Amino acid sequence: MLHRIKHKIKEHRAKRALKKAQKMEAKQRAFADPSAFDHSVLSWTAPEYIKHEKGLFWKVCAVAFIAIMAAFGFMQDAWTFSMAIIAFAVTYFLVHLEHPRKVEVKLSHIGIKVGNRMYGYGKIKAFWIIYQPPQVKTLNIRVSGGVLTDIDIQLDGQNPAVVREFLLSKIPEMEGKTESFSDAILRLLKI
Repeated sequence: MLHRIKHKIKEHRAKRALKKAQKMEAKQRAFADPSAFDHSVLSWTAPEYIKHEKGLFWKVCAVAFIAIMAAFGFMQDAWTFSMAIIAFAVTYFLVHLEHPRKVEVKLSHIGIKVGNRMYGYGKIKAFWIIYQPPQVKTLNIRVSGGVLTDIDIQLDGQNPAVVREFLLSKIPEMEGKTESFSDAILRLLKI
C-alpha cells in the first residue's frame, strides 16, 4: 500500500515536471518566433527608464532626510512609521543599484512592441510625445484596460517627428499634453 502511494506521488511529480517543461518550451518558442509585431517600420533601442546620476550632495541630503524622519517617528512613538521609512530607503537603494535594461522598441503596422510587451493599436487609446531635450525625450501611450494605463517609452535619439508622423496614421494624438507635475518633481529631485 505504501509502495503504491509513493509510486503515485512520483508519477504525479513527473507529470507536473513534464507540463512545466512543455509550458517553458512553448513560452520560449513564442518569443523566438517572429510575430507581426517584429516586422517593424521604425525601431530603436532605448533604456527602460532614465537613471539620474546622483552626486554626493544628493546622497548626503537623502541620508539626512531619512535619518530625521526615522528619528521623528521614534520620538513620536510611531516606530512603524520609522520602520517604513527605513524599509523604503533600503528598497530604493537596492532597486537603484541595477542599471536600466536596454529594450528594443518596434513600431509596426499592427502595434508597438517594447521589449517583450506588445500593444496592438486597438488597445492604444492615444499617444503623445514629450520632447524637451536633454531632460525629457519620451513617446507616451495610453493603453485601455489594465492597471498601468500610461506607458513612457524613451526615444533615445530617435527622431520624434518621424515617430509622430507614423503614429498619426494609426492612433489619435493627445495634443498639448505635457510632462505631469509628479514626473517633473521626480526628475528634479532625481528620484
